Amino acid sequence: MGNILINVKNETGGFEFIGSRGAGEIIREKMKPVLDQKGEVTLDFAGVDQVTQSFIDEFFGIFIRAFGIEYIRGKVKLVNETQGIKDTINFVIKYSKERQSA
Repeated sequence: MGNILINVKNETGGFEFIGSRGAGEIIREKMKPVLDQKGEVTLDFAGVDQVTQSFIDEFFGIFIRAFGIEYIRGKVKLVNETQGIKDTINFVIKYSKERQSA
């Protein structure tokens, strides 16, 4: 399937703040077929100022708890993310890794 670029803002309704699990589900459904085929996903956060843990958990958290960190490691690239978005992603990844191994 190759590699894809997902413009997070465009895919989730054009908002600068993304907080719903429904928006995260949209991203997860676009990512999963590519990751299943060992492709790479670039998530472009241009124009997004902040996200919630619920939004990020809907793809990163679910993938890690279901398939382990190796499912996304080295296959997902972030671009144009704010420090707040990075911090939220890192928190969700850390929490999900702990829950996955529990």
